[in-house]
Amino acid sequence: WLKVKAQGPYVASTAQFADMLPKRSMKKAAASMTASAVNQSLADSTGLKKKDIKGTIDGLVALCAKELKKTGSFKFAGMLNMKLKKKAATKSRKGINPFTKEPCIFKAKPASQTVKVYALKKLKDAVN
Repeated sequence: WLKVKAQGPYVASTAQFADMLPKRSMKKAAASMTASAVNQSLADSTGLKKKDIKGTIDGLVALCAKELKKTGSFKFAGMLNMKLKKKAATKSRKGINPFTKEPCIFKAKPASQTVKVYALKKLKDAVN
């Protein structure tokens, strides 16, 4: 982006202009807790065994999945509201590749389901 003149007493390079460029943030995102760390933290705070905590969480996940399949929604401890979102199937269709302008065919996608999770007031208040 900068032309360098090799002749004359003034030779400019991109290194000389590095101080003028905006500084980029070098912060790393905080790592979230692993499942094992969560189990250990709960075991320490409740006094239960780590194995019991893991079994309880597995049972809760199974219950959540069962209720989502059955009713389509599940509220967890007044903190999270989970809803089952159904996406319809799409047919294959013709289109144009925007880069090469060549016609192409977009593949069909089967119907699918996904879970949407919303924070409720109790969790929002606890965070703020």
